[in-house]
Amino acid sequence: MEKPKRSNKLAIILAFLVIFGLANKQCYCDVVQFVFGDSLSDVGNNNYLTKSLARAATPWYGIDFDNGMPNGRFCNGRTVADIVGDKMGLPRPPAFLDPSLDENVIFQNGVNFASGGGGILNETSSLFIQRFSLYKQIELFKGIQEFMRMKIGTEKANQFFTEAYYVVAMGSNDFINNYLLPVYADSWTYNGDTFTQYLISTLEDQLKLMHSLGARKLTFFGLGTDGMHSLATVVNFFGQLPAVNEQTR
Repeated sequence: MEKPKRSNKLAIILAFLVIFGLANKQCYCDVVQFVFGDSLSDVGNNNYLTKSLARAATPWYGIDFDNGMPNGRFCNGRTVADIVGDKMGLPRPPAFLDPSLDENVIFQNGVNFASGGGGILNETSSLFIQRFSLYKQIELFKGIQEFMRMKIGTEKANQFFTEAYYVVAMGSNDFINNYLLPVYADSWTYNGDTFTQYLISTLEDQLKLMHSLGARKLTFFGLGTDGMHSLATVVNFFGQLPAVNEQTR
């Protein structure tokens, strides 16, 4: 009769350990998002780039957001990433260059790497002097991964990054601040079709790289009609807008 009693006691102890998390090593991580993009998603990175010609620090930015003051967003209210994240019930990640960023902030909110003027191609928007291309943003993300592994351990960090959401919203600048402007070599090296294929193949490599770094829940926003962009209308005298609108569909 002793054996059944011991078995019952053992079962109760094991159940107790499982319930209180002592028999496993699961990471009960907050689900956050990591944002990669351009001015449609930038929440302040460019404002910390002191030499950048693309900064959202003038009075009309942010007039409908919180206290109505400029906050680094290139819009009057919420960004695309803000809206999507709010709908999903996710916290709004701070800018990568925000001085308050530490392991606790990252663990609870994620990080926003988006940069006004950023493009899929490294050469895009070079006239702005300082901005983060998508490759640069991925490089910064790798640094965040190494930092978090050092702070909370490899296993816990890997699970944290796997469970997170990833948003990539980028590509318009590769047309309006690169292909549309003859000062860039890409404008006379490629035609519309070959440039689009160049963008697609580069983006494909970048998304594969992000997947290899643990990004599983990833959303990419397609491009809008770039002919409606204010800068695109200014450079319309080059006569390329109809073709560009066709390429971005």
